[in-house]
Amino acid sequence: MKPRNLLRFAALLGLLITTQAAFASDTDGAPSLAQTYAPYFPVGAAITPGQVMMGNGGDFIARQFSVVVAENAMKPQSLNKFGPGRYEFEAADALVDFAGKHGIKVRGHALVWHQQAADWMFYGSGPNGDATREELTERLRTYIHDVVGHFKGRVWAWDVVNEAFVPDENVAQEGGWRKSHWYRILGPDYIALAFQFAHEADPEALLFYNDYGTESPRKRTLILSLIRDLQKRGVPIHGIGHQSHYTIAQPADFGGLETTIEDVGALGLTNQITELDISLNANLMKDAISEVTPALLKLQAARYRDFFEMCLRQQKVVSAVLMWGLNDDVSWLRTWPFARMDAPLLFDGALKPKPAFWAVIEAAKAQAAAK
Repeated sequence: MKPRNLLRFAALLGLLITTQAAFASDTDGAPSLAQTYAPYFPVGAAITPGQVMMGNGGDFIARQFSVVVAENAMKPQSLNKFGPGRYEFEAADALVDFAGKHGIKVRGHALVWHQQAADWMFYGSGPNGDATREELTERLRTYIHDVVGHFKGRVWAWDVVNEAFVPDENVAQEGGWRKSHWYRILGPDYIALAFQFAHEADPEALLFYNDYGTESPRKRTLILSLIRDLQKRGVPIHGIGHQSHYTIAQPADFGGLETTIEDVGALGLTNQITELDISLNANLMKDAISEVTPALLKLQAARYRDFFEMCLRQQKVVSAVLMWGLNDDVSWLRTWPFARMDAPLLFDGALKPKPAFWAVIEAAKAQAAAK
């Protein structure tokens, strides 16, 4: 075994061992989210290869969810970190093969992002050692053709471009466009190129632009403008992904997001909730809680119910809802923006359903009873 592969194997083994502990318990007796929401839209979660390869995690995922997304295993840094043509597909294949075996849809995340990129793509023969426009365009084409082609027929939908707009943030930008390496070298056309290449590689896959803060009026304007521009140019785009990282207090309601969803639907596209979680910290950037109390869980449950009721109202233009993580213990909000207490998902660390889970189930039951 090559040294690099040996290190990767050791890291994966460590992941499997730590993951096994998370699956010591299960949700015996709890209804299936997948079955409960089958009349409306697929419900899913971000998962890791280790979670389907050890313990009873695979059984839990197959029972509860009808769509999954790789939390990190399908990002460029995971697949193509070491240079041109040097792909590492094993972990992602394990996840996608598991989903295929169980009839679960897969979302691919994400082909183009300013973070967790294959950084070698940005270096070349241009000024200051940057890649030239021609070099980066060809690398983008090759990467997307190779990756989307590798998973052709097995991935239902791709987040083609992630987080290109920052109109409400104090970061380097130009008219609301994030000045990423992609933008700096290729300009705004990098989005059209990425969608074009993805469609060439798999004409049957659904192609999404994905972002956070899509309830923002300024970001909404940029997203709608992007859709109209791509449609005018004949570049395929099928939907918008709404990350939806919220808290028990922010935003005050989901009206802004619902407006964006309606406006996207009016342009003929679908919407998917791609990274939902609801933090117990009222401010997403703060560490304000020291324990998970019944009162906090009650507030969270009410928020989850409100959110799913909104999605059910918009079910004609909402085609999936995914949580960002399998359970509280593995949520990214335990470590971002720093280590802290949080419990933002539907299942606790032992995979036991929380009040939020039952609120989501009740929202579907109420929808069925209203028919």
